[in-house]
Amino acid sequence: MFSPINTILTASLLTLTTLTSVVKAQGDLSALNNITSLTGTWSSGSGGVQTGGSFCNPQNFSFTYPTTTGISYSFTDDGHFEEAQYRYNANPADPRCITAFILWQHGRYQLNNNGSLSLFPFSADGRIQVQDPCAAVTNLITYYDQMVMFQDWGIQVDSIKASYALQLNAFDGKPLPPLYLVANPPNMLPTVILTGVNATGQASKRSLDEDEEVEKLQKRSGAISERGVGSVQAVAGLIGAGLLMMTGLMGL
Repeated sequence: MFSPINTILTASLLTLTTLTSVVKAQGDLSALNNITSLTGTWSSGSGGVQTGGSFCNPQNFSFTYPTTTGISYSFTDDGHFEEAQYRYNANPADPRCITAFILWQHGRYQLNNNGSLSLFPFSADGRIQVQDPCAAVTNLITYYDQMVMFQDWGIQVDSIKASYALQLNAFDGKPLPPLYLVANPPNMLPTVILTGVNATGQASKRSLDEDEEVEKLQKRSGAISERGVGSVQAVAGLIGAGLLMMTGLMGL
């Protein structure tokens, strides 16, 4: 027979095992185990960077800078995502030339049969601002459209923060910083195309009044707004592996 002490210890061990279990997306793509568990807003570190309207306004090409660096992802249970990042890249060759970038995009996500997670952004809506004191153009705002694939992902309970923690592993297996659940339902902008040509085929006001908005933006922030594939490629080359490796994070 179990003594009262043994019963209490057994119950405690079962509870601890449950709280520390990891939910992995490894072939089990049921809504109960995957989509529902992903739903919410997840943020690294202290939660200073979060998705939603307080981070980016894609219609007027503007960001509200957080007080700390970090990354954030939000997911809905019907297949939409939102991404926000504010980070620094160090320059070992010249410590004065630290590059700061802030980016936002949203779109659809897909759970794949091999356990990976793919993000497919709405190409017209993504925005990125890069600040490089050593570049010819020190402050650049442009479109951002980067498809993302995570090799796998898992959710566990962080006993220190008393919060669910989402671990995303990049396409090459390198882990991102853990992301903690900060809101459910998620904090997100509307999960539709917000700029450019919308789903009805109509041009948005942002496209029709683009020149006027760019002029206002330049007067307001001093940033130069670039458009076209060339500018996106230039930004991608500038931040390089920093987006993929998630290294050099400050304040996470």
